[in-house]
Amino acid sequence: MPLPRKFRRAAIEATATTGGFFRDFDRHSAVHFQRGETLIVTFDNMKSRDMPVPRYPWAHQFVAKQGHSHLGIMMKRRNDWFRHRQLCDFFDELRDSGFFDRFDDVVFYGSSMGGYGALTYASACPRARAIAFSPQSTLSPELVPWERRYENARLRGDWSEPRYADAAETTRALRKALVFYDPYMAEDRAHADRLAAPGVVHLPCPFLGHKIPRYLAFWGLLGTVVRGAIDDTLSDEAFLRMIRVRRDHKSYVREVLSRAVAQGHGALARRALEGFAARRSNIPADRLARQIGLAPRLAARQAPPTEAAQPPAGGNSADRRDA
Repeated sequence: MPLPRKFRRAAIEATATTGGFFRDFDRHSAVHFQRGETLIVTFDNMKSRDMPVPRYPWAHQFVAKQGHSHLGIMMKRRNDWFRHRQLCDFFDELRDSGFFDRFDDVVFYGSSMGGYGALTYASACPRARAIAFSPQSTLSPELVPWERRYENARLRGDWSEPRYADAAETTRALRKALVFYDPYMAEDRAHADRLAAPGVVHLPCPFLGHKIPRYLAFWGLLGTVVRGAIDDTLSDEAFLRMIRVRRDHKSYVREVLSRAVAQGHGALARRALEGFAARRSNIPADRLARQIGLAPRLAARQAPPTEAAQPPAGGNSADRRDA
């Protein structure tokens, strides 16, 4: 069959300029760019098909800039969470042919649906490491009946195929897997809890939701975090320090307070917002209040407090500073 227009240019460049290859399947395509001695294997996420044409594998520009070899697994039309026997056969072929043995280091990388792909198909190369943002462990209805966010994908995917099916099992074969997730998103936390293999490192990202890479990119941290993860130099302590200093950013505060309002804690959210605005005089507090669903009522904060209005020494002052 002719190559889809979206993939034709990527296929030509992969085979003509890098010594790579292009493989076309019914639901997916695989594009390999041969560069350095480290291989990064990436998987599309749900937004990948909306990228402008001609499109390339997820993280193509980043991987190319680092000089790494790249194997990108691309979806075509509909998301099926990479649950198709042809893709399973392809990774079996890569494993059995010694393809991964050409490289000094192999890292599988993806986000959400792509994170699931990274954690499962990485087991085709047991010495591999994986990087997964907000991954699902599986969509198998028998294993995670509580996961209801991706019903169409559950129906499209072949969950009867046992190969590369459940990250709770496949991660046991990996040397290391970094899993970034928001512990306050119930489904994402439940998937992370299923990933209990010895090599899995949990990296909680509180109140960043399901779009952790977007926040890290906005804060100027994504490249640093992913480079450290690929080089295996990123420690959980270093990562937590990095995101901790960004917690005073208005985007993070907006997300935290929006959740508080949604859960009925409007008064607490207002006090926290006032404390935040008191520390950051350049913050548009009234605008933030409207964005999180609170009526702007912060003008009184700008007036100098009377002596009687001063908070008492001790716990309350600390609470305001910590808000």
